Amino acid sequence: MAVTGRLADIAQKSAVLFLAGTTVYYMVNVGMLVNRRMELKKQGKLHEELGRLNDILEAQTASNKSLHAETSTTPTPFPDAGRPGQVKEL
Repeated sequence: MAVTGRLADIAQKSAVLFLAGTTVYYMVNVGMLVNRRMELKKQGKLHEELGRLNDILEAQTASNKSLHAETSTTPTPFPDAGRPGQVKEL
């Protein structure tokens, strides 16, 4: 019983440390982004940088129209089985 209690205690402390670490990590990254934007704003280049990043994002989304690759397990629609051999004209 004491061993499982110790393991549960270690698991709980590990989870708390992991969550605290990730929180600090992301807060530091957000702080760095805010500081960089404030510096760009002081230099008057914020709109140029945001426009450049927006152009990059649009180029990536235009080149990646499909979000996944076609594989052998990708579902495909079944043909109309109403009248076999009949060809539908468009």
